[in-house]
Amino acid sequence: MSSPAECPIPHGALTTMGGSNMEWWPNALNLDILHQHDTKTNPLGHDFDYREEVKNSMLRR
Repeated sequence: MSSPAECPIPHGALTTMGGSNMEWWPNALNLDILHQHDTKTNPLGHDFDYREEVKNSMLRR
């Protein structure tokens, strides 16, 4: 008599591989610059008041 068939799918294979996203996408674009709060990432300047500009734009309509 033959042995019972086993499932061909490797269950749990993804969890045993471990690692990080950098192993999956090693050439991914570095987006750390988007999280920096610097004058280079704020073209309107430090004194720009977004709240006041929105209020003024609503009054102009």
